[in-house]
Amino acid sequence: MKEMKKILLTLMFGIFLTFGSFITTNAASAITQTSQTQNSVTINFAPSLNNNTLTGWTVSLQQQDSSQYYNWVDYQSPVNVAANVKTYTFNNLSAGTKYKVIVSYTYDTKYTKGNKLTTNQYIYTLPGKVSGINQKKWWYYAKSVDFGWDKQNACDYEYTAYNGKKLVSSKKDFTYNYTSFKVENNKLYKVKVRAYVTINGQVYYGDWSDEAYLFTQPMIKSKGGISINKSGKMTVKWNKISDISKYEVYVSTKETSGYKKVATVSAKKGSATIKKFNKKKFNKKKTYFVYIVANKKVGNNTYTSGRHYSTMYKKGRTTLRWSFDK
Repeated sequence: MKEMKKILLTLMFGIFLTFGSFITTNAASAITQTSQTQNSVTINFAPSLNNNTLTGWTVSLQQQDSSQYYNWVDYQSPVNVAANVKTYTFNNLSAGTKYKVIVSYTYDTKYTKGNKLTTNQYIYTLPGKVSGINQKKWWYYAKSVDFGWDKQNACDYEYTAYNGKKLVSSKKDFTYNYTSFKVENNKLYKVKVRAYVTINGQVYYGDWSDEAYLFTQPMIKSKGGISINKSGKMTVKWNKISDISKYEVYVSTKETSGYKKVATVSAKKGSATIKKFNKKKFNKKKTYFVYIVANKKVGNNTYTSGRHYSTMYKKGRTTLRWSFDK
């Protein structure tokens, strides 16, 4: 009796392994992405049925949860597809995005009807044109600039950077939507980025972004950069940057808050004289904080150096402060 039980268990285990292998084979080969655009993907569904009969299938779509990357959430509810139809097209998708297709199908065997299996496959839309390039931070002493752009979640990226017509940096094969490269201070750089994705072994590129401009926050001169004369006027001097549109001067009596724009001057100038702050003349005995912002206007877009540091004026002396990194 015990020997008979062992034989039966062995046979049942063998049948289970065979059936389990059949499921795995289906899951690996049933769904194929056959075409794609920036907002649509077409799939083909052809399960290996081993002489069984496909009776119908449903298709649904999921996308990654933006707040929890490893979670998947429903994007399209299940849609019924007839057994004689082998393709399905998903529309209204986002460019450069990875989705998960879930197919649940039914089939009949010689002995049973209405058997069900489920399989899934990742699909990808074509990349869109990269947008939102922005300068994150220019490291004056390290001579490096960080910049980023709007992410397309299934793409790799490449960029090029120029100073005038000279190519100074380029890079590809990275997945993050930010990077950095070495620079020379007081020069302007043009950058552009494009996204690409590999689908079924073929690389597809999106359009290059519009050119964006990167440049340092103007450095107030270390000697004589800020002075206050007897009549209570403040003069600020800085190192000029090539090929920008204008400079803005900001002043406060506090290091990290209370700044007001007190002057706007053309790109040709490297200094400004301010008569009053908060309707009062400047006082040599008081402490002030000053920073300069450079801007470049191109069409309807204005690019800015941003603010990274300020210069403290105290008793006739100036000190560089990393005010906005605290």
